[in-house]
Amino acid sequence: DMNEQHPMDPEVLSMVMDTISKLERDRLSLETKLEMDRKGDFPTELIRFMLSPEVALHLIFIPEEYGGLGAGAGEIALVSERMAKMDLAVATSFLAICLGMDPLRVGATPEQKEKYIGKIAEQGLIVAYGVTEPEAGSNVQALKTRAERVTDDAGHIQGYRINGQKQFITNGGVAALYTILADTPEGPSFFVVEEGTPGLIPGKHEDKHGIRASDTCPLTIEDLYVPAENLVGGVEGQGLKQANEVFGYTRLMVATFGLGGGMASLERAVKYSRERVQFGTPLSEKQGYTHKLLVPHAVQLEAARAYIEETARRIDAGGEDLQVEGSIAKYFATEAGDAMANDGIQAFGGYGYMREYEVEKIKRDVKILPLYE
Repeated sequence: DMNEQHPMDPEVLSMVMDTISKLERDRLSLETKLEMDRKGDFPTELIRFMLSPEVALHLIFIPEEYGGLGAGAGEIALVSERMAKMDLAVATSFLAICLGMDPLRVGATPEQKEKYIGKIAEQGLIVAYGVTEPEAGSNVQALKTRAERVTDDAGHIQGYRINGQKQFITNGGVAALYTILADTPEGPSFFVVEEGTPGLIPGKHEDKHGIRASDTCPLTIEDLYVPAENLVGGVEGQGLKQANEVFGYTRLMVATFGLGGGMASLERAVKYSRERVQFGTPLSEKQGYTHKLLVPHAVQLEAARAYIEETARRIDAGGEDLQVEGSIAKYFATEAGDAMANDGIQAFGGYGYMREYEVEKIKRDVKILPLYE
């Protein structure tokens, strides 16, 4: 099968995981995370560092022929779980680059892939995925952003003029490259647009309940002109097919976020339960505590992990049409992560309500996972 993914060299994967652990140790102390959450500013320097030549974490989701590491769904699942466990705002900002690139990965012409994926690999560009609209949400069919053909005197299409509104775009205010879904005469299509193109206007950074350090903003698109060669795939009307093709895969990655966020809360709660003595014994020895607040979640999260691994394995074996499985993984794992995060606060008692124990931040961060994508 031409879509079959060969596993990455385990040593390379192990190096990537070590890089993330080192990043967390050196640059994401609890103080730093709490400060990022409090201010709600995009951590530009941190993300730039992650994309810099010496770290180059983005290479994991770029195919080998364009200078990447060519990881499969299984490996990207491990990496995104690890990042989510570290900090969900950072994980969201980073994985949105992968999401923004997906239409190019599945739909672009060889020349477009060479140009744009090569550029993302080499320059570590921040990418944004411009699909969601104020009135459409997950219903991609209700698209209102329009792309009109601009033709020369002979009637040849020179380019497109795009108008519309996008909502809740991750990296919307900080991206160098955007993949934007718009309706052409032949149907919805993706266009690749570079930052600073006249008519592409990011709105204000949203003030959010959780994942506060990730950049989320609306995009206004006013008479934005893009040349015909920026139509992804070079054929109109392929956009919904491309968006659906990546949903199985991207929803699986959101599932791993639920798993990572849930594990972050569980591990903190387990550690606390061993240290905290009440009525002469640690909380970890009281079944009323463990069997209500910890054990059921550990079970759900492990079941989620098994289903995620199985779906990733099928995607990597060249399986087509795994949108339903990706959606099941997302639903099950994000609900499991959210439930654990909720009981993670309970497990700490009054301390859980205090910012410095981090479990209340994890709870706020995880809440987006059943909602987005």
